Amino acid sequence: MSLPSAGQPISMSMINVELGDGATDTIDLKAASTTLGEGDAPYGMDELAGLSGTTAPGFSAFAATGGNGQIVITWTIANSPDSISLKVSNASNMSSPSELSTVNDGTHTQGSLNPSTQKFYQLSATNDGGTTNSSIITGTSNGTTWGTIADFDLHLSSGGSAQSEQSGEKSLTLANFNGNTDVTVEQPSNSSPPHELLIKIGNASGNYNLVNSYTASPGTINPAATYFMRFKLLQVGSKTNTEEDCTVSFTNNSVARTFEVNTEITSGIGGRCIHELMLVDTPMGQKSIYDLNIGDLVNSYNYELDMMENVPIKEIIQPTHENLYKVNRLILTEDHPIFDINGKLLSISPELSKERYGLEADKLEVGHKLKTLNNEELIVNQIRKYNGVHKTYTIITQNDNFYVDGILVHSET
Repeated sequence: MSLPSAGQPISMSMINVELGDGATDTIDLKAASTTLGEGDAPYGMDELAGLSGTTAPGFSAFAATGGNGQIVITWTIANSPDSISLKVSNASNMSSPSELSTVNDGTHTQGSLNPSTQKFYQLSATNDGGTTNSSIITGTSNGTTWGTIADFDLHLSSGGSAQSEQSGEKSLTLANFNGNTDVTVEQPSNSSPPHELLIKIGNASGNYNLVNSYTASPGTINPAATYFMRFKLLQVGSKTNTEEDCTVSFTNNSVARTFEVNTEITSGIGGRCIHELMLVDTPMGQKSIYDLNIGDLVNSYNYELDMMENVPIKEIIQPTHENLYKVNRLILTEDHPIFDINGKLLSISPELSKERYGLEADKLEVGHKLKTLNNEELIVNQIRKYNGVHKTYTIITQNDNFYVDGILVHSET
């Protein structure tokens, strides 16, 4: 402890004890004054009042580190403090602080914080040499947080039974995950039997390695910084259903992100499409529909500018159909219009093209010349029924058309 303050009696033994010497040791007042921090003459007893031989505390380390819903404060104090005071504030100037700890164990954890919570801290330490205040430091808590994902529609226009519609790829980010993620998909219920809303999930675009086949019950999956997913609305039987929202939920570390998929199945439209094996013409060559995503470039024809151009895919639609025909090498539904060499629409069933899409088309017949990517002459030499139920697709572009196997086809919207 410090020597008595001015006006209080000071003895030689008090000075010796303060210096850490024996109470009866010989004292050199000049040396004692210098040791106690009073280096100026005169070197008398009064000049030593209130001085201490103990050095005030000092901070060799003071840090705040964000954790999962918490901030961990650590410190190292030199010169053996007798007491400390750790305070926290929401303000950088430490206004309206609260006391967190008075225990000098070198660490304190402030928990139960929301993600991205910022706090400010200051530490005071006291011993016989005085009180030292640290600088003000700040820390920010971490925590499991989800990115945003918009609600969307998944509507199927069915002209038959057991048909399906797939969504484009969706993505959802996850930060500071802890453990696995639980995924649930609410199922449609507006028909009997009810239809199915299915999902597949991956951790890279186009790679659905976490849930690699469509399912209504994805369950628990591995964590990922970004989830990529596609949805399929599967018709059960030939029933239709009115619009309804189905809730999809991703939960990690008890933190959930939900969004709605609006599902609907209507009757009367049984076309839309090109057989899944038909390759799409792109600037990088022909590609399978399964290798393409929304935003990828495909070859298309701009009739306003009278030129072929590369345009991004706006939407990919992938139903299942049984009303397919083979036109030369092209396999498509009976109502899917294609272009002749002069830009006129042709359809195996012009009545259905008109009824379902409002498109005026002539009847496609053997002998018609088709519009091709390289302007090579291609004459229709066969049109025959292609039996069976098959997966199909169409691509929506800004020009409402795209090339398949070198032939210009309508997007059928």
